[in-house]
Amino acid sequence: MEAAGNGGRKAQRRRAKNNMNTVGSPAECPVCMTGYDGTVQRPRTLPCGHTVCTLCVDQLNMQSRVACPECRVSHAVPEGEQFPVCYAVEALIRMMRDTEVAAASASPLPSAWEGEGAEVAAASKKEAAGLSKKMRSFLQEQEATVVAAITACREAQSQLDQYQTTLAGWGKRQQQLEDRLLGLVDQSRNARELLQQEESRAAAKEEELKKAEQGLQAVLETLRTLVTEQEAAAAMPEVFRCGGEAEQAVEECRECFPDASTVTTARKVNVASSATLETVQAALETLATEEPRPQADPDSTVMDRLHLIWTGSLTAEDLRSLTQPARRLLEAGRVFAVHQAEGQRRHARISLEAGQLCLHALKDDPTPRGAATLQVCEVVPQSPPCTVFLDLSWPGSAPRRVQIRLSPDTPRGRQFLLLCTGQRGPSYVNTRLFGVDRKGEAGEFVMGGDYESNDGSGSSVLLPGLDEGEYQWSGRAGDVFGVGWTDPIRGVFGQFGIYTRDRQGGGGCPRVFGEVVDGLHVVAEAAQHRNIKEVTVADCGVVL
Repeated sequence: MEAAGNGGRKAQRRRAKNNMNTVGSPAECPVCMTGYDGTVQRPRTLPCGHTVCTLCVDQLNMQSRVACPECRVSHAVPEGEQFPVCYAVEALIRMMRDTEVAAASASPLPSAWEGEGAEVAAASKKEAAGLSKKMRSFLQEQEATVVAAITACREAQSQLDQYQTTLAGWGKRQQQLEDRLLGLVDQSRNARELLQQEESRAAAKEEELKKAEQGLQAVLETLRTLVTEQEAAAAMPEVFRCGGEAEQAVEECRECFPDASTVTTARKVNVASSATLETVQAALETLATEEPRPQADPDSTVMDRLHLIWTGSLTAEDLRSLTQPARRLLEAGRVFAVHQAEGQRRHARISLEAGQLCLHALKDDPTPRGAATLQVCEVVPQSPPCTVFLDLSWPGSAPRRVQIRLSPDTPRGRQFLLLCTGQRGPSYVNTRLFGVDRKGEAGEFVMGGDYESNDGSGSSVLLPGLDEGEYQWSGRAGDVFGVGWTDPIRGVFGQFGIYTRDRQGGGGCPRVFGEVVDGLHVVAEAAQHRNIKEVTVADCGVVL
């Protein structure tokens, strides 16, 4: 663990040193060429490692993203609206100023020694003090160690500064979420109060109807006991009054209940509250489940490890932007794409080669422990146009890459893509080139792609309707085409051919679905090998 920590600090110091040397003067911003200061124009470190002053960062900020003026990599602006201060550059500036002050106060030196005035003066002072040459060398080493430790401390401070800024931003966002939750609670409380008011209003109306009913019951008893016209005439006013009051109460009940506004508000709040509680419950269940902590690179920074913990896994956007954590994981060989079909889970390695992201053919082996994973469908296109690759090897020749641009979108192009990734099961890995036609002549081409029999006798049809669609007609060197023969029983064959020499006389193939964009000389050398069937596809995949 100590060795890993020392290695991480050394790597950080190397990065700081390299960053300082990327521009003419480490004390100047590479954009505005203005010297850094300790206030407005403080040096800020971008995730790619380059340094820009605060004012230029603000000017480069476009829709919360900043493009590095050195490498052009685009970075998202942190939560606190600023990138961390580069304390290493500030320390260097202070050291340069201290050296200038010391040189100015010292005795004038010959012009040939002006650049080393401070060191010579210090060495002379130590020599005059009676220190031996060995001791002076030892002290210089210790000074360098102390300066490196100071730089490491300031780098750690910079990381913690950015970490605190990020935490403050998250805390602010959490407060906003809490306020929204409290707002939902207030709405729920208001809806409950409306329901209570409506309930009280309904209860009052119900009491009014009960009294009306009681009055009508009394009138009914009176009507049943009347025996003379005089008694009937005397009872009629009360009958009319009680009947009218009851009729009015019933009509008001029909008109006023239910209150549409109250019920609609309560329903909406109920739905929103229920959905929120379901989400919260699911989140609480997730919190209760302890997940394995992602393994971080020993040389990673605080923000790298924070990103890995926060996201839990790499994202396609991380890969496309080639963020610093993504680059480190790629360099360590720990990025994989996962594909699951018919209950089978396989993985494909993603590598960074010559600045290109490459997904290699899927394998049945389990994903390595501590790997960063994403889904194959997140990074691999579903159909052409796209670029794929075949790594060809034969006895005496190490695997060499052939890149093929599949275009336009055709059934044979889609099958070629699927066999380069292995998403349907089979792939071109370990298949052989089974033939070469017109060897040494115009129109020479090699044939391969028989993943079934590996000798050219298999049909190798992965998708139906291979010859349907709009294909190109060509016979130029580098064209990739579908072989032309068919079987009366099995139908069309799915193998491919690659022209290594131009055809003459305007001839060609009507089923061209791609073109070799890099490595055609490798195919041409394979065509001249003494036994074409010894040429094997060692690996294949797709360029992301």
